[in-house]
Amino acid sequence: MKTTFVVADDHPLVLEGVKGVLRAMDPDADILQATSYPDLLNVLSEDLDFSLVIADLNMPGMAGLDGIRAVQLKRPEVPMVIISATESQKAINKTLECGVAGYMFKSFSQQEMQDALEAVLQGETFVPQPGAQMFSSDEFEDKKKPDFGAAALNRLPMGVVIVDKGANVVFMNNAASDIFALNDGVDVGPSGVFRTAKVAETKMLHSMIADAAVDFGRANEEDREGGALTVSRPSYRRSFSLLVVPLPDEDVTSDSGNVAVFINDPEKHNEPPTNVLARLYGLTEAEARLLQALIVGKKLETVSEEFGVSMNTVRSHLKQVFRKTGTNRQPELVSLVMNSSAYLASNPVQVEDDYED
Repeated sequence: MKTTFVVADDHPLVLEGVKGVLRAMDPDADILQATSYPDLLNVLSEDLDFSLVIADLNMPGMAGLDGIRAVQLKRPEVPMVIISATESQKAINKTLECGVAGYMFKSFSQQEMQDALEAVLQGETFVPQPGAQMFSSDEFEDKKKPDFGAAALNRLPMGVVIVDKGANVVFMNNAASDIFALNDGVDVGPSGVFRTAKVAETKMLHSMIADAAVDFGRANEEDREGGALTVSRPSYRRSFSLLVVPLPDEDVTSDSGNVAVFINDPEKHNEPPTNVLARLYGLTEAEARLLQALIVGKKLETVSEEFGVSMNTVRSHLKQVFRKTGTNRQPELVSLVMNSSAYLASNPVQVEDDYED
C-alpha cells in the first residue's frame, strides 16, 4: 500500500524542509500539504489512508491545542506529530496529553527529524529533551485566565469567523470549523484567506469584508457597512447564509481581526419559529414570516414569489419590521436576530407557504 503523508505549516521553508525529510524516507510516498488548520482538515476529508500527519503547533484558523483536537476528531486513526519552535517541557507535556504521537523541534537537523518520524511510524511515541527556551503563550499558562469570549462563541450553533480586512482568518468557533471541514462551498485557502467555491461569490464576500473594515480606527461606526449574502454549495444542498458584521473598534486592535462573519447552515440549524420572533419583537404573523425568510438569506423578490404577495406588501411589512426592531438596514436586522435568544433557542421548523397580505 502506498504511503501518504500530510505536512501542515504556514512557513514555506519549514514546509519544504519536512517534505524533504519525508522524501528521503520514502521517495515513492505521496505528500500532501496544508498551511492552516482549516486547510489541513479539508485535506484530511479526502478518502485516503493517511500514514502520518506532521503539523505546526500554531497555524492560522485555530490555537494550537484546539487544532490538535480538531485533527484527532477528524481522523483519530492517523498518528499526529507536532513540530514547533517551542522547546519547553510544558508545551511538550500539554500536546502529549492531547494524544499526539510525537513532538519535534524546528531546530532539529534533518537526521534528528527522520529518526523521530521513523520511531512514530513504528508505533512509538517520540518525546524530545526539552530545551531552555520558555514558552510564554497563554496556551500553556498554568493559571491561564478563561477566555469567556471564545468559550461563548464555541457554544453558538452558527459558525463565527473573525477576519481582518484582507479576509485572513484570525479566529473561528467550533461550528465554523465543522462547516469548513465539509468542504462544501466555504473554506480557508492555503494562505489562510476565507473564500467560497465560486469566484464571483468570493469577490462579493471580500468586498463586504473590506467595506466592513474600511478606514479601521478612523471611520465612524455607521460608515462601516458589512452585508449579507448566500453561498451556493457544490453538493446542491441549501445555500449557506453569510452575514458580515463590523466589530466595534474598542474590541479589537489594528493588527487583529475587526470583522465577524456569521455562517448559517440551514441543513443543520433551522430558522427561528415565527411565534418566537413575533413575541420577541412584537411582530405580526406576516412580519415574522418575512423576517424568518430574510434570516436564511432569501431576497425580497423571492419572498414575494414564494408567498404569492406583491412587492409593495413585502416592502410595507419590512418597513414595519425595521420600525419594531429599531433597525434601518437588512444586514443590521439579520445581525440583531442572529445574536438574539430567538436564534439560539431555534427549533426545527420550516418556513410556511401560506404567507398572506
